[in-house]
Amino acid sequence: MLQQNKSISPETSLFRTIKALAAFMLLVMLTMPATAHSPSQVSLVYDSQNQSLFVTTTHQVSNPSSHYVFKILVQKNGEQVLTKEYKSQPTSSTFTYDYPINATKGDVLKATAFCSIAGSRSGEITVEEDAKLAM
Repeated sequence: MLQQNKSISPETSLFRTIKALAAFMLLVMLTMPATAHSPSQVSLVYDSQNQSLFVTTTHQVSNPSSHYVFKILVQKNGEQVLTKEYKSQPTSSTFTYDYPINATKGDVLKATAFCSIAGSRSGEITVEEDAKLAM
């Protein structure tokens, strides 16, 4: 019985390696959304007496030093008035930051929380006359 010497050509080997690498990258990309997500909620309360905007964000993470809300951007009537950047988030999944913002009745305040890995979420309010802090 004669045995045939079957060897794989370099081109075939390279093609198989590229296919395997592509499959691996696809698998990694498909699992990423399960671990990276935008904040689930952003709510705003404005205290006109103290000219303070309270931004409450919910972003549940397992490691708040590597996956966290890294930036809050605040707009008043469509114009950016404040940006704060952070290197981590509090250990609680829901947390509130207080920002000094001068606003009057009718002003529209919008805050956007950005995840360090993927996505963002916004909340918006219209300032009312004699808005009181309701927390």
